[in-house]
Amino acid sequence: MSALSFRSLAFMLLIAFLVWSSHLQTCCAGRGKHWKQNRGAQAALYKKKGKNGHQSNADKTKHKAPPPPPSPKAPPSPPPLSPKAAPPPPPPSPKAPPPPPPLSPKAPPPPPPSPKAPPPPPLSPKAPPPPPPPPPSPKAPPPPKAPPPPPPSPTAPPPPPFPSSPKAPSPPPQSPNKPQPPPPQSPKGPPPPSPKPPPPQAPKAPPQSPNEPPSLPPSPKAPPPPQSSKAPPPPAPKLPSTIFNVLDFEAKGDGTSDDTKAFYGARQAFLAAWAAACKVEASTVKVPLEFTFLVGPITFAGPYCQPNIVFQLDGTIIAPTSSKAWGSGHLQWLEFTKLRGITIQGSGTIDGRGSVWWQESPYDRADDESKLNIPINGTGEENPPIPISSSPGGQMPSIRPTALRFYGSSNVTVMGITIQNSPNCHLKFDSCIGVLVSNMNISSPGNSPNTDGIHLQNSHDVLIHSTNLACGDDCVSIQSGCTNVYIHNVICGPGHGISIGGLGKDSTRACVSNITVRDISMHSTMTGVRIKTWQGGSGSVQALLFSNIQVSEVQIPIVIDQYYCDRSKCKNQTYAVALSDITYEKIRGTYTIQPVYLACSDSMPCVDVTLIDIELNPLQEQYHTHDAFCWQTFGKLKSPIEPPIDCLQDGKQSSHRIQPDYDSCQA
Repeated sequence: MSALSFRSLAFMLLIAFLVWSSHLQTCCAGRGKHWKQNRGAQAALYKKKGKNGHQSNADKTKHKAPPPPPSPKAPPSPPPLSPKAAPPPPPPSPKAPPPPPPLSPKAPPPPPPSPKAPPPPPLSPKAPPPPPPPPPSPKAPPPPKAPPPPPPSPTAPPPPPFPSSPKAPSPPPQSPNKPQPPPPQSPKGPPPPSPKPPPPQAPKAPPQSPNEPPSLPPSPKAPPPPQSSKAPPPPAPKLPSTIFNVLDFEAKGDGTSDDTKAFYGARQAFLAAWAAACKVEASTVKVPLEFTFLVGPITFAGPYCQPNIVFQLDGTIIAPTSSKAWGSGHLQWLEFTKLRGITIQGSGTIDGRGSVWWQESPYDRADDESKLNIPINGTGEENPPIPISSSPGGQMPSIRPTALRFYGSSNVTVMGITIQNSPNCHLKFDSCIGVLVSNMNISSPGNSPNTDGIHLQNSHDVLIHSTNLACGDDCVSIQSGCTNVYIHNVICGPGHGISIGGLGKDSTRACVSNITVRDISMHSTMTGVRIKTWQGGSGSVQALLFSNIQVSEVQIPIVIDQYYCDRSKCKNQTYAVALSDITYEKIRGTYTIQPVYLACSDSMPCVDVTLIDIELNPLQEQYHTHDAFCWQTFGKLKSPIEPPIDCLQDGKQSSHRIQPDYDSCQA
């Protein structure tokens, strides 16, 4: 008996030891640790569970968490996952279903699992959230194969796992939950940085399986929302301002304060605005409407300015009338130099207030053809008066400035503005390429000295149109170095007409070519279309067309003068600027002195001069008129010609042309 009792006691101790070890192993398995090390112990434990119902239930609860993960880790764990094993153990199946249903809903909340196994249940739900990122395992590759079947169907997961375990009855109830664990692993693989973490997490995932199915749809949807949220922020950048109002730079605009400050230095309004605009391409300097700005001599300079700057002139800029503001004298009042793409536009006015200068200069009769104008009643004044206005600041300098000058610039545009009462020339383009002047007005008294309207020098590709020019000198003056100039739809008068020259002064070389002047209306001007050169000059003037010119009360509508002199007497010289290929057509209207005056050089006669459709009638009511005059002019006439011009010599006489070698204008 003692031996029997000893054996029974040892057997009971062995059973207790096995139960204890199985319980310990199941706890460790719930925590996702050492599955491979205890595979044999787990098998023994499963057999004991068949005998002990209470232990089987507790074990099932604990195994329910591990079954989904065991599929990736090893065949022993998958047995709970496979539903095929369920048929062999029918008796445990009824026991398995009751525990899983409560466990599946109770799995999310911690309270139900706590009574059965306080330590493991809370750990099982809590364990899943932390482990997803950390747990790595080399057996991750097998689980990815299992996940593909679950996505197509939630019931598919049971077959893919390995069928081997009598405790499969428990999986069938958990089957709806178990298919879900693999999908979480598949989606968790892509979202996290590495797919390996999800497989090791599989054992702890089953409790999360009920929670994760809802999380799975949000996970794919999560990426698009962040992208949408990221899209709006980029369009935030701010563009720099491109409009610079001189009022914002402390310009007063009251007509009395000196706003020259605006153009020079940080404390000066206009130049400060220019300096800011100069840094921004296609910027605008704005001179606002209803303000009058007193501005002294100033230069808006490049060449480091950005291109295509616009000077929007809607207000009025006036020149100072105090001699102190001009010092010893300036050649220009407002000057723009070395710019690429500069536009002055608007409805504003530039007023040179030149009357204080005109009174200081003797009346200039050098360019006055009125000496031939002899009124019938003899009451005409030899020197008509000039408007005089006393200067409050003393005597003005002898150098009179041009109102607005452009130098060394390209793509220059002036449109819409008015320039009036300049001390000297109103608008000058020097060494510019690509000039457009349109829809503007130039105005000063007809007897104001040397107040040319537009002066061109060394400039190419010039277009002037739709402009009104009234001044005391040439409406348009074209000097040496000009080519490709087109002037049309211009009203000229009073003034001295449209002139080419004077050229060749002080034995200089002059080159002018490709000039077209057409669709012009002239009234009360000294000449109509004129070419004037000095004796002793060199170079050439060629390819000129004057077409469709309407003249009214013009003293001499057509003029070539190669003996031009601005002094009382000039020395006779042999050389002269050569003139050729000049056409006058459709010139009609009335004259007061002479219809045509063509005085060419003895040594350099004018050749290829053509007159077509000329109809000029005298105004004989008040003036003595003269017949047409020609000297050393060769060309042809095409009717109708009225009055007759018999002095023009037919043909080309080049045998008398004496031209030095250095006078050629070819490049």
